[in-house]
Amino acid sequence: MSNVVEILEARRRLTAAGMGEQDVSWLQSCKWSDAEVPPIGSDAEDQAYRRREERLNAAISDLDVTERGDSLEGKLAAAIGARRANWRERDEDEDDR
Repeated sequence: MSNVVEILEARRRLTAAGMGEQDVSWLQSCKWSDAEVPPIGSDAEDQAYRRREERLNAAISDLDVTERGDSLEGKLAAAIGARRANWRERDEDEDDR
C-alpha cells in the first residue's frame, strides 16, 4: 500500500486530470496498489479500465519518464494496461479455437 502523502498527491493530480470520484473510489477500493487491480470480467469493465488508464496517464504527462514509472499513477496505469492486455489476449485465444 502507498503512503498517505503519495495518495494525496495522486488524488490531486487525478482530479486535475479530470478523473471522476467514482474512478478515484475504485482506485481506493484497490488500496491504491497495482497488485490489487482485479482482472477484467466484461467488455464494459474493459472500457472502464481504458478510461482509468487514460486519466492516470494524463495525470502524470508532465513528469519525465523515470518519474512516471516511479509514480503511483504510473504503477496503477501499468497494472491496468496489463489487465487490459490479458483481456484482449483472452479474446484472441477464443478466436483461435
